[in-house]
Formats: sequence, structure tokens, C-alpha cells
Amino acid sequence: MRVVFRVDASIHIGSGHVMRCLVLAQELKRIGYNVLFATREQKADLNTLINTRGFEVIALQKPYEWSTPNHSSDYAAWLQVSEEQDSLDFIKKVKYADLVIVDHYGIGATWHETVKNKLNCILTVIDDLVRVHRAHIIVDQTLNRPPTCYEKIFPCKALTGTDYALLNPEFTKQRQILQRSSPSCDDILLTMGGIDKPNATLKVLKTLATVKQPRPTTVLLSQQAPHYSAIKEFAEEHPDWVKHVEFVDNMASFMGQFSIVIGAPGSTSWERACLGIPSILIPIADNQNDISKALVNAQAVKLIKLEDISNQLISSIEYLDNHWEYYSKQNFVLCDGMGVKRVTQTLQEALQTC
Repeated sequence: MRVVFRVDASIHIGSGHVMRCLVLAQELKRIGYNVLFATREQKADLNTLINTRGFEVIALQKPYEWSTPNHSSDYAAWLQVSEEQDSLDFIKKVKYADLVIVDHYGIGATWHETVKNKLNCILTVIDDLVRVHRAHIIVDQTLNRPPTCYEKIFPCKALTGTDYALLNPEFTKQRQILQRSSPSCDDILLTMGGIDKPNATLKVLKTLATVKQPRPTTVLLSQQAPHYSAIKEFAEEHPDWVKHVEFVDNMASFMGQFSIVIGAPGSTSWERACLGIPSILIPIADNQNDISKALVNAQAVKLIKLEDISNQLISSIEYLDNHWEYYSKQNFVLCDGMGVKRVTQTLQEALQTC
């Protein structure tokens, strides 16, 4: 079976879409499928990482002129070309596929219909925004998202909620180790995503530095981030309490070392939940609002707006310290880390019956 992912990473998109696709791709490869990625090369893409993980990358045509999104919800600009142009280029380059998996907010129903009809494939869409689509299968890992949100738009198999969160299987193993009633250390992990365009990372670090004895804090931020140099410089100036890490091979065991995580919403929210780690969420894009609201309603996180970091962060950390066991338990029940197995099984069944 030939499986092709259509997904991008960039300075505007971030890295999360590719990272969750890689988790699913690795599982599909493990069971014997031939897996490829179709992406558009651009600033801060992850094509080298995709290759390193053992997958061929099909390069889609670059635009004649690069677009800059006007705001964080300008998803059409993420694609850099029209849906029609992207779909035709995809079909030309890919040639054939049994299963196409799309994870891209800039791709919608027009693209879906064209590719389905031309390639006669099973089409799966990974989404979080309840958009109009024409897919056979939808995967939306948003907490408490009902399948009817998608099924009433277009007949499909909707896999919704954190039971289908695409986490590396290592998180399930680490989860079994970390069942605990108190943190094993005071260390903080700061991870605002692979790009962090608004530089929330530096705002957090400067706020943490205002206390007399800052907590040991590890910052996870790659060289792809536009503010990488500023963060690296800050860490070098504060080696007594700040450690800067660019890349982690086994996120599950790495994340399990920390008592609290300060981070942006997204797929990593379900990683933290799976391990029962309380967190402070700082949304940095409009598409993170649904996840944030669901986690607040579940009493699993403390939420801080970007503009409130300086006056709310320290008190939020103190609050989580004082209620750590409660928030850990609230997170632990939200996600068991088995989503990739469930999604893979559904895809297998669809391919066997088509």
C-alpha cells in the first residue's frame, strides 16, 4: 500500500503538523506500508527531519512569489499557491496512492474532491477546526470534540477526541512509569513550539528572572525559530538556572523529568496530559483557542494570555505547585496515548474494504 502525506512546516505554519504526521507515518511504515511525504520547500520547513526519519520527500512546486499571512488565521497564505494549483501539482508528482493523508489548514474541499477523483484513493484529513471537507476519514484530537461536528458537514468516519491523539508510543510506556502523587523535582520545561513567532519564550524567561531564586528551567527551541539567537544568548547569560536544548530524540522520557510545563497549546498538550504533567498554556495563534478552552473547562491547565505573562505567570506557577496532585490527575485521565494505534486500525480497515 502506498501512503502519501500532504503537509507543510514553515515560519508561518510551525512544526506541529509535520511532527504529528511523522508519528502516524512511522506506525504505518512499521506495519509494512510504503510512506512518502509531499511538501513545499520553504523557510523553516522540516524536510531534512522527514528524510532523517526514513521517508522520501516529494517536492512540490515553489510559488513565483512568496505570500506572508496577514494574521494567524490566514490559512490560504500558508499554502502559498491556490488549492487548485496545489492539487494538480500533487497529482502530477505523486502519480498514484492508495491512501492520502492531509494535515494542512490551507487545504479544503476543492483539493479533496480533485485528488480523490483523480487518484481514486482513500482520503484522510487531520484537522482541528471543523472545516468544510470531502474526506472519507477525519481525525480531530481536540478534547471532547463530538464526531457529529464533521458527520453533519459531509458523510465520513470521524475519529474525534483525545482517544485519537497522535502521540509517539513511547508516551504510553512513560505514562506507566510516571503514575505519582507528587512531582519528583521542581524543574520547569518551557516549550512554545518549534517557531514561536511572537517570542513568548523570551517574555516568560524575563518574567521568571524577576524572582529572587528562579526555578531550574529548560528551554526547548530549535534553530528554525526566528528568535533562536536571543534565547540562546539569554541562556548563556543565566547558566545557573536556564538550560537551552535545541532538539530532543525521545520527547516522552525528556518531558517526564519536569514538574510543570509552560507551553503553547497544540499536540504537545496531549503529550503533557498523557504523562500527567500540569501546565501553563499561553496561546500564540487563533487556531489554539478551542484546545485552550477545552483544557480550561477540564480544569487541567492554567491559561495566560500573551500580554499577561509578566503579571500572571509567577502566581500561576505557585498555584500549580500548591495544587499539583489535583492538576496531575486531571491531566492523566484526558489521554492514554494509544491514539495512533486506533487511527492506524481504522485506516487499515478502510483500505481492506475499498
